[in-house]
Amino acid sequence: MKLDRVTCYAVEIPAKDGSYTMSRNRVLRSFPSTVVQVTAEDGTSGFGEACTLGANYLDGFPGSARATVRELAPFVLQCDPLEPNVLADGMDSLVIGHLPGKAAIDIAMWDLRGKLLNLPVARLLGGVKQHSFGAFQAISLGPPADMAAEVTRMADLGFRRWQLKLGDDPLGDARRVHTVADMLPADSALLTSDANRGWTVADTLRFIRAVAGVDTYLEQPCQTTAELARVRKHCPLPIMIDEGAKDATDILGALAVDSIDAINLKLTRVGGLTKAARIRDLAEASGLKVMLDEPQGADLATAALAQLAATIDPQNFLGTGCFIGPHMPFSYQGPGPAKSGPQFDEGIVRWDDAPGLGVTVDQDVLGSPVFQLTR
Repeated sequence: MKLDRVTCYAVEIPAKDGSYTMSRNRVLRSFPSTVVQVTAEDGTSGFGEACTLGANYLDGFPGSARATVRELAPFVLQCDPLEPNVLADGMDSLVIGHLPGKAAIDIAMWDLRGKLLNLPVARLLGGVKQHSFGAFQAISLGPPADMAAEVTRMADLGFRRWQLKLGDDPLGDARRVHTVADMLPADSALLTSDANRGWTVADTLRFIRAVAGVDTYLEQPCQTTAELARVRKHCPLPIMIDEGAKDATDILGALAVDSIDAINLKLTRVGGLTKAARIRDLAEASGLKVMLDEPQGADLATAALAQLAATIDPQNFLGTGCFIGPHMPFSYQGPGPAKSGPQFDEGIVRWDDAPGLGVTVDQDVLGSPVFQLTR
């Protein structure tokens, strides 16, 4: 089966509660997302989504993601939809870096591949090891009382896994963690303190001492793996790499200096499901815990995460990002509850075994394409 066309859309996803704040005064009121549609000659389409969380989080921004798709589309049109490694490695040989645009293409091709073979992506990625898994909620950086109040609201929806956005003053951040920890439901399963590379080593060490007694992961507090290794010498907390892990060599480098215990694996950051599955295998072989996430998105992003999450051993799995449910203001399936794809219920994401990603896209939601290239 050959491809007939590649179509690229620009979608603006509103922020839950009106805004989203992370370290270094990064505030977003919406999330520009890139959606790629690949259509085979029989009319079957696959969709993939990549959201960069604005312009200063990933090595890429919305405009560069769409330019990458345009640059690679002629090559993609020549690819066999059933050969994921040929696609991923070919894109890297043609364009260095620019992983968000590649991710949108790669995920769309997995969706198409599953539909053509009448199989869910998880079965093509290695098989289903868990059918449901805990979702975590990211808590936007703000005053301690506001963060605690958001935890209470999200706990009422069933969430029991938490990612606290930090990266301000380390002692002020420690007060945030203590305030939130005192409000967590007793059956909470995960707390991770995420500074998004906002601290120096000295800041991080001050934070560690100030949060003594709190059971939390320390998520990518500093910029580099070398800094994480310096922190490790003084840190009783498990350390999670996030922004520092763009490919398998980054994980190998971190393991070589014994600086990490877990990974936050983002499909958009590593270039899609093909490369994420490679990193999944390396992480599991190395005994690392795995958390799955995306830099925002909607039900297409959630569905891709759910398909990969289903393939991970539950003992190694910490939780997944989730951009569906009653608390989310946007869906590619139009207004009302999601009718297809993974479902959210009481803090749990339930995998869907429909072909591909399992999401039926209402193309009216996508609007007019930014561009379309045909064979």
